[in-house]
Amino acid sequence: MKQSIIKSFILLLLTGCSLCAWSQNSSTRSQVRTGNRAYGKQHYDQAETAYRKALKCDSTYYKAQYNMGNAQYRQKNYAEAAQHYGAALQYPKLSDKQKSSIYHNQGNSFLQQGLADRQNGMQAFAQAVNSYQEALKLNPKNEDTRYNLSYAKKLLQQAQQNQQNQQNQQQQQQNQDQQQNQQNQDKKDQQDQQQQQQQQQNKDQQGQKDQDQKSNRDQKKQDPKKQDAERLLEAVRNNEKETLKEQNKKLEQVRGLHIEKDW
Repeated sequence: MKQSIIKSFILLLLTGCSLCAWSQNSSTRSQVRTGNRAYGKQHYDQAETAYRKALKCDSTYYKAQYNMGNAQYRQKNYAEAAQHYGAALQYPKLSDKQKSSIYHNQGNSFLQQGLADRQNGMQAFAQAVNSYQEALKLNPKNEDTRYNLSYAKKLLQQAQQNQQNQQNQQQQQQNQDQQQNQQNQDKKDQQDQQQQQQQQQNKDQQGQKDQDQKSNRDQKKQDPKKQDAERLLEAVRNNEKETLKEQNKKLEQVRGLHIEKDW
């Protein structure tokens, strides 16, 4: 990767004469100079402390905001660096070159945020692209910015593609889950239907059994009456037989008393 991607311009940091001077109080300027000396020695934490004191005196001092952004960037506090670069851009009297330098460094901060968290870096890459584009509008000849812009666009496209792939995978997984849930539901419905059919069959069998038992009970209740009727009929038959027997007997007696005709 080209070194310009991680290199921040320090024009505003060490070359105060390149910017329009502001009438700041001596305390603020003194703290900025202290911070510049520490920054030059790569004591970035000490530089941050000095710049923070300067901002406490005057939070609108763009030099302190810009230099604080550089100090934060060197300490890999990229989100904080981008915020301070954004604050420096609020100063209305910056030249196009100054603005371009700030936008370039802000783009670097966003780019580094995305590289530090590739999985969630799409927004940071998009912000980097926007910052580099603004920088190029103000300074079209800056090849470092142009290179960084191309690299940021490539990372943004990769992040977008990864997000699309993740969405497709999630959608595919959702479809599979829905299909599996539907299969499970169909299986459950089939089991419930079979269970209901079995319950109905058991109920019908039990109903038939109850009906048979009732029929048997009714039949048993009717049997004594039937037996009594049969006995009564048998008695009548027997009585008729006895009566017939008595009649035959009487007839035999009468025949025995018959007087033969004389010869």
